[in-house]
Amino acid sequence: MIRKLRLRLTLLVLAGLLLASAGVVAAINAMNWRDLQAQASTVLDMLAENGGARPLPGEGNPEWNGKRWNGADSRTPSADTPNTNGNPRARSRETMNAASLSNFYTVQLDEAGEITGWTSDRTELYSDEDVAGTVAAARAAGTETGRIGTLFFRWAQDGRMLIVVDQQLEIRNARNVLRLTVLVAVIEDAILSAGAVWLIRRMVRPVDEAMEKQKQFVWDASHELKTPLAVISANAQALAEETGPSKPLAYIQSEVERSDQLIQSLLTLARMEKGAAPAMHEKFDLSRAVMEVALPFESAMFEAGKRMETNVPDGIFYTGDEGMIKQLAVILLSNAQKYSDEHGQVFLSLEARGDRRTLTVRNTGPAIPREAQARIFDRFYRVDSSHNRAIEGNGLGLAIAQSIVRAHKGKISVHSEEGKGTAFTVTL
Repeated sequence: MIRKLRLRLTLLVLAGLLLASAGVVAAINAMNWRDLQAQASTVLDMLAENGGARPLPGEGNPEWNGKRWNGADSRTPSADTPNTNGNPRARSRETMNAASLSNFYTVQLDEAGEITGWTSDRTELYSDEDVAGTVAAARAAGTETGRIGTLFFRWAQDGRMLIVVDQQLEIRNARNVLRLTVLVAVIEDAILSAGAVWLIRRMVRPVDEAMEKQKQFVWDASHELKTPLAVISANAQALAEETGPSKPLAYIQSEVERSDQLIQSLLTLARMEKGAAPAMHEKFDLSRAVMEVALPFESAMFEAGKRMETNVPDGIFYTGDEGMIKQLAVILLSNAQKYSDEHGQVFLSLEARGDRRTLTVRNTGPAIPREAQARIFDRFYRVDSSHNRAIEGNGLGLAIAQSIVRAHKGKISVHSEEGKGTAFTVTL
């Protein structure tokens, strides 16, 4: 149980770290990509407003010297060049810088859609074939603006001009940022995960030690109680032989037997918890073993006015501890017999599907409340919280059954509905 708790806490922490890191990486790169797209859109707007040419700053801009702007060759302002001085829509210096650093080309087309020419500040970067391919792809996209690989485009002048901004460098930088953030997140997760595992082990260690001490106490106490119970039983029998049968002595003997059964159950649980694997691991006839257990119950139920039906095909084999599997069947059948209604029925079935063996014990009678089904396999838990002595038992049977199933790496489950009874299903 402690091992499962440690594993669950570790997985929970690792999942939390992974989700947090993934969220941070996604947020950083989403913002980076959004800024890249916004920059491309802004540059396209500026180029479209400037007739497909790189825009020039206003005359009052100190970066303008009449021939060069920000280190990039540019045309001299003319009468028809838009002047942004005093215009509330004037571009910011950052936007102008983005426009000056972006590679682009402008394609002119005639009314028939044929390319008549193209211009660019960096003609050495592109060829006629590249330009023609971009025009064809932009037409195929069917949108006024869009993206083709690393190229952002916009149609202008009623489809007679295509403006293309090349963001290859920016996209490459964005990919480098993505790789870097992922690498940092992986390294961070590895370091934090190692620390979390170490911390969880230290946190769970006191609980683990307490559980081990509890198991050892149960083991030692059960062994110590066996001797006084044996002495009490022997003396009660001796008194009965000397004085004859009496109700007080009968009560003493009955309680000794009940206490002895409880101690045997506790010892069984403690023994199974000390070792996870079955004591013996041999192939045996599972059909024969189940029927050997079922036959005595069939007679007992008949005498109690109840009916038992079995569906156990011959020739089903299983590899495990035969004694423990028989004890499992005894617990489930005894439980079904005790809690079935008057003149009720108990159904026992065994099924083989590939490597799986399914044992089902179902009985008619009152349904187990849904809130109790989650605790039905806990030690000392009984649906009847008053622990009515009319129904024998100490609340350890199903806990032992679950331990047996776990020792065989199987699964046990309960399904109970009003009017349909209760079914325990064991899958080995």
